[in-house]
Amino acid sequence: MYIRNFSILILFSLIFSACENSTDVSIDLPYTEYTVINAQLSANKIFDGVTITHTLPLGTQFDIKKAEIKDAVAYILENGTRVIPLHYDSDGLYKPVSSVGIDAGKQYEFFAEIGSKSIYSKTVVPEIPVVVQVTNANNEYLSAMVKANPGEAYGAAWIISGNSGDPAQRADDFHSIETTDHFPSDVLVRTKNIPAPYNTPAFSNSFYIQVYAFDKAYKDYFLTKTGANQIDNTFTSGGGTVTWNVYGENVIGLFIGKAEGSAVHP
Repeated sequence: MYIRNFSILILFSLIFSACENSTDVSIDLPYTEYTVINAQLSANKIFDGVTITHTLPLGTQFDIKKAEIKDAVAYILENGTRVIPLHYDSDGLYKPVSSVGIDAGKQYEFFAEIGSKSIYSKTVVPEIPVVVQVTNANNEYLSAMVKANPGEAYGAAWIISGNSGDPAQRADDFHSIETTDHFPSDVLVRTKNIPAPYNTPAFSNSFYIQVYAFDKAYKDYFLTKTGANQIDNTFTSGGGTVTWNVYGENVIGLFIGKAEGSAVHP
């Protein structure tokens, strides 16, 4: 599967689906409804909005019209001074009335009220990652040294360019998300392994690596997420305990700052 442009917000909801079949007995499984928040704030790009939905009962096929929440009162606070009201648009998406640019280095807080439920999150948008050096590891994977900043985490994805120069193949996830507590310093990030038939010298001239910077909270999410989720598919089916960065009663999701580096040929 290809990585889509990570700057484009796609509407996601966490879908809890499970079933238990029995010939003679029907069992009601316990279900708790969760509110789901999804927002990616991309440095130096227009804010795409926040998706506010809720989970559906176990065994229910996902339908955005059933999952969306239309009556939330929501806004964003930029650097503690600028209030940006959010308004329902469609399919659970809440957006500002006019275009809002997201600035690297700024803090953004999210506030929402849904009935008696209060929701809060906070993120800092990282700077565009500065790549110091890139390496092709014998056509198995690519790696990069990145200048590290406090409060940031980093990941990298490989790209195989096509004949027209457009990406023909992209990695479906990060190999890892890296941080450091020592500054100034560089951080080593690497991609997932490049699959056949691309992991040969014949394709090496088409290899590129793209580094992403995130609010450091993204590392906790990455380490606890279930399955091999795509880079741009933050919310997927799954179980287990995931570390989110939104807070409130029965609330899950991510409100996360990020920055995309340029694709670099090793």
